[in-house]
Amino acid sequence: MKNLQTKAIPLFFAMAATAMVATMASAQQILNDSRERVSFSQLVEQGKEQQLADSGAREQSRAFYRKVTGAELNRGAEFFVDGKQAVIQVSPLDRTSNGRRVVDTDIPRGMTLSNGTERRPVSDDSIALHRKSEGLRQEFPGFYGRAHVMKVPEDMGRGRFTLKANGNASANAEYILYVLDKRSDIELAVETPSKRFSRSGTLALEAKAAGQASASLESVSATLIAPRGDRYELGGGQRSGNRYTLDWPVNVDAPSVPGELWRIEVRSTLRNARNEPVERVAVIAADIFTETASATVGGSDAQSLTLSVDVQEAGRYEARALVFGVDSDGEYRPAMLAYQAEWLDAGAREMTVPIDTARLAASGLQAPYQVRSVQFLDQGRMSVLGYMQGSWELK
Repeated sequence: MKNLQTKAIPLFFAMAATAMVATMASAQQILNDSRERVSFSQLVEQGKEQQLADSGAREQSRAFYRKVTGAELNRGAEFFVDGKQAVIQVSPLDRTSNGRRVVDTDIPRGMTLSNGTERRPVSDDSIALHRKSEGLRQEFPGFYGRAHVMKVPEDMGRGRFTLKANGNASANAEYILYVLDKRSDIELAVETPSKRFSRSGTLALEAKAAGQASASLESVSATLIAPRGDRYELGGGQRSGNRYTLDWPVNVDAPSVPGELWRIEVRSTLRNARNEPVERVAVIAADIFTETASATVGGSDAQSLTLSVDVQEAGRYEARALVFGVDSDGEYRPAMLAYQAEWLDAGAREMTVPIDTARLAASGLQAPYQVRSVQFLDQGRMSVLGYMQGSWELK
């Protein structure tokens, strides 16, 4: 939602991209079913900090959005902007008729924008992005035909606005009203300690008022949204002053789709220094995965790292080991990534990650070598299952 425009590409490339996705999906399925063991390694940049770890996620938002019906838009959809020259986007939502999806591309004509003092048609030249979006829609209707983009003119100021369709919208149509309050100094900051959450674990997050201006957190709610649209309200959060925390036991029945991420949507109302209500919505991508296997480091020698794996569901699994060596100053630096992928049946298993000692020596770093980070993945279901940190010497 951050970018109001996307790069337009000719239809040929769109078709080619679709064909490529289908080919990649077919190749992925072949890989998933393969029983072949695959090992390889690659040198890494020693000057950059390297670590296989889940560093969590952080999002700071000066935007908000909500769904409005055509009837609401005809009456006038009200919203508040904290700073001048906010950007507004109206996009129609598809609907269902007789069990079939109906694509809606209609944008109401004759809309007006009011700040309570004056009302101005959105076709006015002062709403500069309108002209640009019109041109893009005409040239690339397949990409830009479903959105109308506007900018609040600077001379209309800030505060409460009303966007009105004046009877030109179909009453049962639905739209997304998106507002980027780009010049506001008030943000909603949301953090999660992890980007991935097990279905047998808990989802944790923290939300708070942020930005260069002081603001108080009045209300906040969070929703987990599955790739196919299933929604789960995340209850049980606690608000203390301007800080909201949540630890929610993951209890979802929507399927995880390999390669597709879930979304954590956090909605809030903040109060600025004038005690005016400021809406903010932040969205964080998350991987909700099934823990099909777990791994621990069982040992190491000069040429390999051994993992002890408890496999609940048979499948193709992958391990990545980050190897460090000693530089001329006696400091440990990242040297090489070693990979191992293979099929594992259910039960207690072992997985050996070979270490290419010749390539490791070619890195220019010296012994003693250590594996300091390990990532363990369900390759077939495209999920990261865990990370391990330590100092496992290769000797």
